[in-house]
Amino acid sequence: MREKSDPTGGRAGTDRRRSPLFFSLLLGVFVASCTSYYEVPIEVPIDAKLDISRFNRILVASFTTQTNERLDLDSETVRLLRNQLRMRSNLQVLDAEVEPLGDFSQEALEDAGLLIEFAEIEEKARADGEEEISQQEWIDLEQDKLLEDEDYWMQLGEEYQNPLIVTGKLSFGSESRSGFTRRDRYTRDAFNRPQLQRSQQFQERTGFTLSAEFYFIDGETGRTIHRERFSEEVIYGRDEQTSALSSYFELMDRLLPNFLSILSPQTFRGTRILLK
Repeated sequence: MREKSDPTGGRAGTDRRRSPLFFSLLLGVFVASCTSYYEVPIEVPIDAKLDISRFNRILVASFTTQTNERLDLDSETVRLLRNQLRMRSNLQVLDAEVEPLGDFSQEALEDAGLLIEFAEIEEKARADGEEEISQQEWIDLEQDKLLEDEDYWMQLGEEYQNPLIVTGKLSFGSESRSGFTRRDRYTRDAFNRPQLQRSQQFQERTGFTLSAEFYFIDGETGRTIHRERFSEEVIYGRDEQTSALSSYFELMDRLLPNFLSILSPQTFRGTRILLK
């Protein structure tokens, strides 16, 4: 007996084999569409970078500074850090009048005659065929000599019962960030179709930069136990008139959480999505 041929060319059998898969997918889509979710707030503790368990007091000493603005960078920073540590640290914050370490701004170097000293160093390096260093590299070396003077810090620590000492380098200044920037805007043609038009526009802008390298020193030994550098920048347009002092506080407001995370545990707050 001859078997009857399938006029559909076997598609019916194929469709029957595919139907369980199709209904499984359809069921999955249906279940997914009925699934709800909700956000759960989470808090993740983050340990402090520096173990300060053996210290019960902290002294914010003076900083070496570089600034081309009319701003007492050392005093403002010392005052601000002490206030923040009183509010957000368990350490006793000491009030002490510490002698300034040094102003390395261009004006101060000229007044002290140190630029002549640097010129002599450059001339000697050329005469000896040695590699020359830039003025900023020379300033960094001179600042490091002051900040790594263990005898000085040990003597200061002995005077204040061996606290944790905070010091470091500060640099603050402004410079022009004016230039051409790209401007994109959409217009419509005669047929009401959107068109992208790109052009170059000159903008007058001023940028303020704050760099801080913090040294944490054991007052008992005078040795640096931790150092870390941070840098922040803010740019203002021509219509945004602001003073150097206001810019400094805005930049310090960004920088302070990083500084505090070295000494105190922090908490990361966020959300997690859970399905129900």
